[in-house]
Amino acid sequence: MPFENFVNVLTPSSETFSPEEITLLAPYFSNADRSVVALVNLPEVVKGALFSRYSRSTKGVRRLFLDEFFGRAELALNHTIEHSPNATADARAKAEAFYARVLSDYGDDSVGELGGAHIAFQEVSQIAAKTIEDHRLGLSFLEKSSRYVPFDDKVNGQYRYYRDATLLASPYGARVVEHLDGLFDAYAAMLPRMTRYLEQTHPIDNLEFENAITGEVEKFAAITDAEFRSSASFAYKSAVRAQACDLLRCFLPLATLTNVGVWGNGRALEYLLLHLLADPFAENRALGRAGGHELANVIGPFLKRADDERGKQLQAYLQTRRATQRALSEQFLAAARAPTVAPNKATLVRYDADAVDAVVGAILFSASALPKQTIMTRVRELSDAQKTAIVRAYVGERQNRRHKPGRAFEHARYEFDLRINIGEFRDLQRHRVVTPDRQPYTTAHGYDTSAQIEAVPDIRDAYHANMEHADKLFRAIAAEYPNEAQYLIPYGYRVRYNIELNLRELYHWCELRTTEQGHPDYRLTSQQMYYAVRDAQPLLVEGMTFVNLNPNPPMSRLRAEMRRAKKKLETPLG
Repeated sequence: MPFENFVNVLTPSSETFSPEEITLLAPYFSNADRSVVALVNLPEVVKGALFSRYSRSTKGVRRLFLDEFFGRAELALNHTIEHSPNATADARAKAEAFYARVLSDYGDDSVGELGGAHIAFQEVSQIAAKTIEDHRLGLSFLEKSSRYVPFDDKVNGQYRYYRDATLLASPYGARVVEHLDGLFDAYAAMLPRMTRYLEQTHPIDNLEFENAITGEVEKFAAITDAEFRSSASFAYKSAVRAQACDLLRCFLPLATLTNVGVWGNGRALEYLLLHLLADPFAENRALGRAGGHELANVIGPFLKRADDERGKQLQAYLQTRRATQRALSEQFLAAARAPTVAPNKATLVRYDADAVDAVVGAILFSASALPKQTIMTRVRELSDAQKTAIVRAYVGERQNRRHKPGRAFEHARYEFDLRINIGEFRDLQRHRVVTPDRQPYTTAHGYDTSAQIEAVPDIRDAYHANMEHADKLFRAIAAEYPNEAQYLIPYGYRVRYNIELNLRELYHWCELRTTEQGHPDYRLTSQQMYYAVRDAQPLLVEGMTFVNLNPNPPMSRLRAEMRRAKKKLETPLG
């Protein structure tokens, strides 16, 4: 819709301002005369305070800003304030005190969601990264890729892995360093070997490439256009490197350092810090302390309850609850034994037997004026054919996997027990709309391998030797150091990951994680999840038409890398 059209449709703003006021507003608001306006160039603390006051005022946000916020010395928004370090610190302290008063007078916990911040947790272990990313709501994460970034470099002569002080100071310290160095030595040595193997088994001349300009598909050996040949070669090298990194990440230990970028609202960040401070791992507790210190300079008032008296009480409660869970598990599961035959990677543990009725009822409810109980009574009277027709009509004709079924599908839930390797868990943990529960990392569940690793004798021998060494060392120290020992476990070992998710998220999960460029490990897991629900309730996954059930293709990353090459060609150099 053109600008003038939507402006005419909007309710005109009731706020009026003098020319002088418009000048004052200009640095902080995207406009001074429309009923939809964005806030810019304001500190997070001020935005949170402004919006919390806004919810209890008859004034518009710009008038409220001018009348109650702008020019107040404690907010440091008047441009006449001296910008010396002392003045800035004093203004920040006054701003935080002002926000605390506003929060006390007008707000509740939800006010903490009105401001946010970015924070980078750099050079943290995989255990720390996964703990940070366990938090699902109000936070967004980006983590250093193990697909595009090799982990074979050294800094000051040392590989990039976390060195737990307690573990290194223990009698096992020398063995721990030797083990971790050995894993990285093997990874670094095998990376070029795996690259050569992939180039030998999938030579570039035999592969087909799509021309970014014409859309034609040609074998590399037949390509004559220089630009097309160059982009195809670039895509091939990138795909080989990505696949080699994918295959060899199983060598990397949980001590491997990574970088995690986090954006979150104040409430979610406070919750994250509180849980880190209560965590059993010393590294995580230190990150909670460090994160709180850094964020205090950005959204300090949002975070005070993470470690005040009430926060410390909640930390103690979380620690007690964790200890109670361990005691209960030892008491009631001591005699239980896992099955001797290894189950599938994905086992459907529980699902709603009345899921079809629940979904049909939800489909009809939002377009009706009847009570839900009345609707459900009627739904139970419908024939199977009628219910099938309703579900099919609701799903409609999906053109691609982004055409997701509506929220009615959230009324059916499924619980899976996943027995997957740690590298795979790192990928699948990214799904936020699930109820997750993970067991401690251990070597007790064995480890995975791949056809490519087994096909190259020197890689195969190095892998099995390192995995067996990891198991022996872990078992030797886990009783005495149950948390610290987990740093030693390579990604190839399996972990139990329990998830509950609704049908709508299942569509997203299975269709995304079975695409041909996906990692073979999580492709198989996601395919098994699909099959399990299809066997139980076929109607509800009938519309899951973009799940890819084909075997893993050779050079699975090639098509994705060709798309990257195409974008690179289409993007003009500036």
